[in-house]
Amino acid sequence: MEKLIVSEKESNSRYIAYIAGILSGRTVQGAAVQIGFDSGRVTLSAEAESLGELKELAAEKIAEVLCVGYKYDLFSRLIRPSGLSAEDREILLAAIIAADFAEDYRYIHARLRDMSVHTIDGFFLFRLQALREKWKSIAACVPSCFDGKQLAEFMEYLLGGSRRKIFLKGKDVYDCRCCRLRRAALIDGGKSEMNTFREIVLSGAGKIECLSALSASQENFLRRYYPGRVGFSLPKNSFSEQLKSVDK
Repeated sequence: MEKLIVSEKESNSRYIAYIAGILSGRTVQGAAVQIGFDSGRVTLSAEAESLGELKELAAEKIAEVLCVGYKYDLFSRLIRPSGLSAEDREILLAAIIAADFAEDYRYIHARLRDMSVHTIDGFFLFRLQALREKWKSIAACVPSCFDGKQLAEFMEYLLGGSRRKIFLKGKDVYDCRCCRLRRAALIDGGKSEMNTFREIVLSGAGKIECLSALSASQENFLRRYYPGRVGFSLPKNSFSEQLKSVDK
C-alpha cells in the first residue's frame, strides 16, 4: 500500500483545504482523502495500492501553495509602498507574484517530486532558504513610493506579449479548458471581488473574454489594467455552454 501525507500548521489550514479540494475531485481506486487535526497541526492523508496520480497532483498543488500563499505572506509584510490604495497594493502584490510564478513553481516542484510525506512549513523553512532570499531581494527593490501610473506600467510590462486567454463569468475566472482558476484562495483575507482581480492577475493572461455583464468595479479594473485586452462573447457561445456542465 502507498501512503500520501501532507501536513501544515493549523493556522495555515486553508492551504490543506485547497489541496484537499483538488485531490478529492480525482478518482483513484480505493483511495479516500482524509483530514485530521492534532497538536496544532492539520494533516491530509490518503492510502491505496497506487497513488501515482495523487502524489503528482499533491506536489503540484503544494508548489502552488508555496509560490502563491507563502510568497504573498512574505511580500505583504515587506512591501508597503506609499502612494497606492489598499486595493492597488493588492494588485501590485499579485503582479509581483505572477512575474516569477513559472520560475518559482519549477524550482519548488523539482524538489517535491517523488515524495510521499510533505511537511509544508518545514519544507519552506529548511529546503527553500535560497528562494526566500530571492523573494526578500525582490521586495527590497520595490520603491518606497509607488503610484498608480507606475502600477499600470508594471502591469503592461508583466502582460507583455502574453497570448494566454482566460474567461470571466461573474466573479469566477476560467482557463481555456473550462477549469476554474482558484489560486487566489491561497491569499488570506480580501473580499470575493478582490479575489477575482487577484485571480486575473495571477493567471498571467494577456486576453480576457467576458461571458457576463461586468460590475462597476470589474469594469474599472479592466479599463485601468487591461486596455485593449478585453473581449465580450454572446451568452450562448460554445465555451459558455461548456461551463454549465464543467467546473473543476
